[in-house]
Amino acid sequence: MKRNFTLGLMLLVLAGCQSDYDKVLTGTRLKRNLYGDSPLTVFSDGSFMADGIWIPEPDDSAHALVWPEQSTISCDKGAKYCMEMQVQFLSVANAITVKGPDLTLWEIKSWDKNSLLADYGPFPNLVSGSEKCEKHVLSIVFASGTVSTSDIPTHGTGCESHKETNSYRLARGDYIIDTSPHNKAVNDISAK
Repeated sequence: MKRNFTLGLMLLVLAGCQSDYDKVLTGTRLKRNLYGDSPLTVFSDGSFMADGIWIPEPDDSAHALVWPEQSTISCDKGAKYCMEMQVQFLSVANAITVKGPDLTLWEIKSWDKNSLLADYGPFPNLVSGSEKCEKHVLSIVFASGTVSTSDIPTHGTGCESHKETNSYRLARGDYIIDTSPHNKAVNDISAK
């Protein structure tokens, strides 16, 4: 997913080392709330909407998003693009900022009765960052209700830090900010 490389680098410098970096970026008040069913709703005309939070594959701390993201994706039958509206949660210690909504247009490459494939990027004219160094691919399988995306490195000049393909699935759910005095109003299910 989109990462703000400059902000992340700045936080790394401020934090001083990896263990301090983890402490700074892992606020305990932001908790994910998953519903368990498919994030995908298909309408009678074949258009669809998907709503939920992006979860890395595999779902572990090594692959976690720097900024958790909640998205709604809509694709109208016959359109050239799917639209994704997204908010990010910037969690630093116990302070949480919500950024967005941001709009991403996914160019539809193929769409049949079984699946949809769309992508965007890379944008080689940018100076640096994931938009220059990664192609983003969206895949939707209608029968299973699976919505996934992958960030695929371009291996271009200036993109040496983007080495691995990262994949995410959209899970039906949302984020909750627990403001209770002892941070126990909502069970912490984000540690999965």
